[in-house]
Amino acid sequence: MVQALILAAGKATRMRPYSEEVPKSLFELAPGLTIMDLILWLLEELGVERVVVVTRRKFERVFRERYGDKVELALVDEGDFGNLYSMSVGMERVQGDFLLLMSDHIMELDVLKRLIKGKGREAITLCLDRNPNWEKLKEGLKVVVREGRVEEAGKQAPPYYGIDTGAFYCRPQIKELVRETLRKKGVNAKVEDLLREAIQHGQVGYVDVTGLTWMDVDTPEDLAEARRMLPRILRRSLYKEEDGPVSRYLNRPLSTRASVLLYLKGVYVSPNLVSLSAFLMALLASYLLIKGEPLISALLMQLSSVVDGVDGELARLYRVKSKFGGALDSFLDRYADLAYTLAIALRWGASPLLTGLASANVFLVSYVSKFLQGFRFVPTLRKLSMSTRDVRVLLAASLVALGRGELFLLYMTFVPVIFTVVALALAYKHQIKRAASRLRRGKPIPEVRAPGEEEEEEKAIILISSTIRLIILLIVLRAAHLLVPEVELNLELLTLTTSQLINFLELIAVIYFGYRILDSFRYFLNIYSEKLVEKLGVTEVAFKRATFDLMYLILFSLMLYYLPERVRVIPGVGPLLEKALALVVVVLVVLIGYDLLRTFYRTLKGALEEVLEE
Repeated sequence: MVQALILAAGKATRMRPYSEEVPKSLFELAPGLTIMDLILWLLEELGVERVVVVTRRKFERVFRERYGDKVELALVDEGDFGNLYSMSVGMERVQGDFLLLMSDHIMELDVLKRLIKGKGREAITLCLDRNPNWEKLKEGLKVVVREGRVEEAGKQAPPYYGIDTGAFYCRPQIKELVRETLRKKGVNAKVEDLLREAIQHGQVGYVDVTGLTWMDVDTPEDLAEARRMLPRILRRSLYKEEDGPVSRYLNRPLSTRASVLLYLKGVYVSPNLVSLSAFLMALLASYLLIKGEPLISALLMQLSSVVDGVDGELARLYRVKSKFGGALDSFLDRYADLAYTLAIALRWGASPLLTGLASANVFLVSYVSKFLQGFRFVPTLRKLSMSTRDVRVLLAASLVALGRGELFLLYMTFVPVIFTVVALALAYKHQIKRAASRLRRGKPIPEVRAPGEEEEEEKAIILISSTIRLIILLIVLRAAHLLVPEVELNLELLTLTTSQLINFLELIAVIYFGYRILDSFRYFLNIYSEKLVEKLGVTEVAFKRATFDLMYLILFSLMLYYLPERVRVIPGVGPLLEKALALVVVVLVVLIGYDLLRTFYRTLKGALEEVLEE
């Protein structure tokens, strides 16, 4: 069982006068919701049951009044000391592995999930954000990582590798390193000093949390920003790993907004009442379908699916999750699906056999998933087989709206059976593997790697030779346009002119050699990016992201200019393919351009202004 140690004994001098009587960790992010409340909610979501909070003795009363026995307090007296001393006091209360958290850091749930999942054998594992915004990069604890190893940590370290997020996973051996650091640095030592000490012993690992939401609350301005960020953190923390594609990209963005809005407004709605409401909406949708209102029925089906996510989200936010609520939701979901299936069968006059098979299979995926819940492949298989409930309801709603409900019955007849057969086969295969040879899987050791210089030479040769070959081929093919007479080539399936054939060959040459050139360019950019970003002082990830965005922006812009003429001449599908290609390229250019601008204003703008000021 993982425990948690939260450091909340700092003086918060940059928060004065607000922090004179109330610790910073008890500042509210929303009415009634403090920073500490959010941290404890995240830990509860992870299943962490024992939490030790280190705080100053003068704040003992306010913590006990608010949290009672939900947290264990480790008290320190007034005085000047660093957060490593606070850690040393608190770590004596925990045994085994524990999470180390700062009481003024907020983050989404996936940060801690990745930390626990990706922990190594090192004494301490930190969370590394390789692409923070400019303000975080300037203020944060920089971490230097080379070849997968943490080699340096500090406020003055090179910034282009990333910064830590204030969340750590600690093994029992960290205690001796803490004591050793305090012996060397004294009571004013910080966790930063501990990291440097642990690095010298090769005892620091990291997990990559780039792209996840987190924030360090140091100043009143930070607190205001944290309050604006809170809804996003809550929404992102309500997503589930087992969510299907429709739920993740359509339902959750809607349902979490409703749930978080109700929660932050202080409006309590019973999750069980929401479950019942979603079920009644499903019954109404089924009734309207039978009565000949397919469009309204389809909309209600999908709306019911969205509302069905709100019950669990509210239960998690209000900490009222229960086995009864989970069982009720599952029971109502199955019978809502059965109502859809029977309504579609009645509306489209399906045969009794097809109706019976489709109806029975409503329960099949859920039953098999529950039966095989110990196997890790089940959630992935559910998503790949498109048999999750979110996909099922959207498919039913879409086909009903299009007037093709019989296709949904066929889907329900075959897809759950296919899922079941594959799931049982994989489970059987897994059991066979467990009973088979105990030989170690993977690559043999020692793993032999070619020297980096040889790989660089190979990539350089590919880059130069591919560029030369592409230029020569394009010159030859351009010359062929002038020298080869226009002749029709009558093939068995289509008729081509020599110009069309040459254009097609140009297209193949550009795609093939262009990919080899681009791949080589990416290789060299990865190698030399450290030197290129050193002057700017930004993270390597931000620089690479901006560079690749710019490179792809130029590439797709050239494609928009060059390819349509070559595609247009393809017999039969040329005009349609030309329009489709142009649409895809335009969408990609817009998306990449947006990402490039976002990266510039988020990270590179501040670095550029600083360089120009010098």
